[in-house]
Amino acid sequence: MMLEVKDLKVKYGNIEALHGLSFNIDRGEIVTLIGSNGAGKTSTLLSLSRLPQPDAPKVIEGDILFDGESILGTEPHLLVQNQMMVLVPEGRHIFGNLSVMENLELASYPVRNDTQFIGETKDQIFSLFPRLYERRKQRSESLSGGEQQMLAVGRALMTGCKFIMLDEPSMGLAPVLMYEMFRALKELNKKGITILVVEQNAKVALDFASRGYVLDTGEIIAEGTSEELSANKDVQKAYLGG
Repeated sequence: MMLEVKDLKVKYGNIEALHGLSFNIDRGEIVTLIGSNGAGKTSTLLSLSRLPQPDAPKVIEGDILFDGESILGTEPHLLVQNQMMVLVPEGRHIFGNLSVMENLELASYPVRNDTQFIGETKDQIFSLFPRLYERRKQRSESLSGGEQQMLAVGRALMTGCKFIMLDEPSMGLAPVLMYEMFRALKELNKKGITILVVEQNAKVALDFASRGYVLDTGEIIAEGTSEELSANKDVQKAYLGG
């Protein structure tokens, strides 16, 4: 088991955002968390990535194990460097005043001494996303939303990550770019990268992932394979327009 979340509770002031989540992800899997706005999806990813969160929430109970070791006390940069675990955040958060290439090179800091890896990974990114190669010298703020999402994924790959978390990767994308993005993520998974994706578009998420969990107001209310969740009447009614 690569990731195990055990009875995780997260509190924002007096509001408990996560009410004892427990789930797991095996190495090489694609797993999705689906749910409506406010369900706790982003809070879950921020807790896993150990990034600072609004209003100084804190984990008040539970544990997060990665490869069998607790990461609750791990600094975010060490999580990337040592556990090779990285978040592609909602809204991309690329450096708009830097070029595509500069964004990629900046992200390679954890593997800065491995010039062979850096060169090979750039080639892989440009093979997955030819648009980025065409625009490699452009300021990234001039890219379309879909291109910026490609850059955010490419930036994650430059860290040498083995586990990628994505927060709403389809948000704001035209359908053709959305499917291109998920096609590329499938290719990365075939190369051995484990993926956890948070996605409000439940149909797209379940088509992409092999397994999933449904969150509602900070709790997991359903879980199973994508086929099982897609056939679940309650999931269909709430999230699939059934």
